[in-house]
Amino acid sequence: MKNLINFLITGLLFFTGLQASGGIGGGGIANIPQGQDREKYHLGKAVYNQDLSLEKQTSVKLVEQEERLEYLQGSLPNTEKRRVNLPDFAGKLTEEQLQALEYFVQVRFNVKLPEKKKE
Repeated sequence: MKNLINFLITGLLFFTGLQASGGIGGGGIANIPQGQDREKYHLGKAVYNQDLSLEKQTSVKLVEQEERLEYLQGSLPNTEKRRVNLPDFAGKLTEEQLQALEYFVQVRFNVKLPEKKKE
């Protein structure tokens, strides 16, 4: 009887320890959006990876773009901050490209940007 109790206690401790030893899941990369958002995502990705040739834009608000790009730069993970310098794009992006870049950063790096005020 004593052996049976020891066996049950040992088994209980062993199996309980096995169940609790699971790994912790990683964050991973967010899924690429489908539909219309897919085009916006890929445009933002092209801007981010500097796959597009960006030329000086004449009809942009330079100060506003600098602020938005600096905020985006600050929200990137540290490894990405060293890889890319988003404020360098100030004055070179159209509004569509800037919005696509913001969208790409939000999806790719799971960043929540503040809501834009409607004027």
